[in-house]
Amino acid sequence: MDMDLDAEEHKVELHPMQTDKHFTPTPEYSDYKQSFASTGAALVIDNGSWQCRAGWATEERPRLIFDNQIAKFRDRKANISNTFVGNDVYSDVLARSNSRTAFDGAVMCNPEIMEAVLDYIFIKMGIDTDRIDHPIVMTEPVCVPPYNRNLMSELLFESYQIPSVTYGIDSLFSLYANGPDRSKDGVVMSLGHHFSHVIPVSRGKVHTEHAKRISYGGVAASEFMLKLMQMKYPTFPTKMTTTQSETLFINHTYVAHDYLEELASYEDPEIFKTKDRVIQFPFVAPVIEEKSEEEQARLTAKRKEQGRRLQEQAAKARLEKLIQREQDLEQYMALKSSRPALKKAEWTEQLKAMGFKDEADLESAIKTTDAAIKRARNKELGIEEEEKEPPTFPLVAIPDEELSEADRKEKRKQRLLKASHDARMRAKAAKAEEAAFQEELARQDAERREREPQKWLDEIHAKRKELVDKIKAKKQLREQLSDRRSHASQLRMKSIAALASDAPPPKRRRKGQDEDTFGQDDDDWMVYREISREDDSEDEEEATQLNEYEQQLLKYDPDFLHEHTMNAYTPKNSFLHFYTHGLGPYDPAVGLALDQTYQLHLNVERIRVPEALFQPGIVGLDQTGLVETLQDVLKRFDAQARQRLVQNILVTGGMAQIPGLIERLNDSVRSILPFSPDKQAYSVRRAQDCLLDAWRGAAMVGRDSERMKTSTVTRQEYEEYGGAYIQEHGLGNVRYE
Repeated sequence: MDMDLDAEEHKVELHPMQTDKHFTPTPEYSDYKQSFASTGAALVIDNGSWQCRAGWATEERPRLIFDNQIAKFRDRKANISNTFVGNDVYSDVLARSNSRTAFDGAVMCNPEIMEAVLDYIFIKMGIDTDRIDHPIVMTEPVCVPPYNRNLMSELLFESYQIPSVTYGIDSLFSLYANGPDRSKDGVVMSLGHHFSHVIPVSRGKVHTEHAKRISYGGVAASEFMLKLMQMKYPTFPTKMTTTQSETLFINHTYVAHDYLEELASYEDPEIFKTKDRVIQFPFVAPVIEEKSEEEQARLTAKRKEQGRRLQEQAAKARLEKLIQREQDLEQYMALKSSRPALKKAEWTEQLKAMGFKDEADLESAIKTTDAAIKRARNKELGIEEEEKEPPTFPLVAIPDEELSEADRKEKRKQRLLKASHDARMRAKAAKAEEAAFQEELARQDAERREREPQKWLDEIHAKRKELVDKIKAKKQLREQLSDRRSHASQLRMKSIAALASDAPPPKRRRKGQDEDTFGQDDDDWMVYREISREDDSEDEEEATQLNEYEQQLLKYDPDFLHEHTMNAYTPKNSFLHFYTHGLGPYDPAVGLALDQTYQLHLNVERIRVPEALFQPGIVGLDQTGLVETLQDVLKRFDAQARQRLVQNILVTGGMAQIPGLIERLNDSVRSILPFSPDKQAYSVRRAQDCLLDAWRGAAMVGRDSERMKTSTVTRQEYEEYGGAYIQEHGLGNVRYE
């Protein structure tokens, strides 16, 4: 994946094979007998815990570069035992799942796996002899335990019969490769695969007793990146592997010059747009069948036919309903016309048989049915209904003495109808009066806006702010009251329980008395939730008023934009949404933007993961960062030695390639040193090749016959002093007796 992407897109597609790594076969060489068999050239092995690099000291680059791992498993179907080494592990699915390494941290502790790796190296280099007749120059970590060095020496001398071996610290070999004349004084910051080390070298001697280690390296950074992604996308449809998180860490992280300032800058959408990286995982899009024009026309005609049928069915249903009402009206009129010919008991019995209580109920049904029939016929003919005439109440003004018993009942009914009508008229008049009052207020407000525009805007802003604060406070209180464990909810429930209880309030409980068990009954809380439901009418009025204020500001204040309104602050416009789904529209519905479901957005993680080098507390390490560790190392030397050391601070290792690291170290180192007007008072530099310089430095030593004499452990010395014995030199560990 490439970091040099267009600033508008920043989208990177993750190759399907990057579920682990690409399989790149290691080349084999066959020029050993012609070029190296009788030369006695040293064989250089940079035995790193992440990658192993091997080659001849007489060449400028290593011939073999592969991941330092093996995989052994048995294929039960074929009944064959398989062994894969290095990059060959990635050629088989079972091999990837069974891969192992010879290292525990940065130290070799499994000679069986190491032997398989060495066999692989010698075979690939084309060495087909019974023994290895070449001196070995091999790297090792700082302060390696003698026992582990003894395992390596025993393997080399006993299994391969080598003539001699030279051990050296990988980061010091890198210092030597970046200037042999400057390798006698300096500080090496080795940012390795498992750990980061700060190693001082003074007057050609490595001071391992003053070296410091930070338990944060490439492995921890990749795991940290993986955890951040897992927490950020807990429902991501594809399981991310450690190799993928390692790829994200290597290709997309950078060191911020000022971490907190850089984090704050991410809140700016324009800056966020340039920092966000979109990682697209592979996915299979659903197959959407495209229909031909003929098929689409056929479907359109089918939909029109269905609509026509529905309209016909609706018209038929209306006609049937109209016919039924006309039949009902005929029955009601026939029942009404039969009233004079029947006795009162028979008439009452027929009314009840038809479902009516009395004659008034029949008259009401006749009026309602007749009105419904007229409305239906007018609707069919397209005739608009005439406005209703105001109702009349003739019996209200007539005294009761002049009315019959039936008319008195009708008078009471008309009095109620008249009171209801008068109330509606009064409400209508009040509403019209209120509308006129509001129009007058709007006119006065418009005059004041034209007369004092800035003062008017300030008042609207103040009213809006007060209303927004009120809405937010109510929302916060409502959230607290919905949580039974919150303090506000507990106090309110206690108050309600105390008011509802007939018993006197309990006395104050002293220490040592029974424990208060209030709130443990879930039934009480269910009742509490029921009575805690508030009327939303006030909230609607506040929302309407807020919308009115914001509409006025949008119209008359050019600085007040739509994104400043309260409705604009939705979760999709929040920084948390941008942090997870980016600035663009997010719609992961199938068929619309399924690719968004398989996307990761790297933004804050790009600076957070490497920041742990300077603040290990971010990942939970109780250690100091690089700069504080360097300061502690420098304090252990006198002023003259410190001046020599800070003149040559070399940063090497895989993590040294992170962009921005050297610039951050330059500014940070200046802060821990005494003031000096000399700009050359210190020097922080990156290794020329952070990954290969350890091998190149070891190859330079292998070509220097004089240096090899003083740093090599011969076979005779191995047999005499044991496998833990080493020759002390300026680029290796110290021998402990």
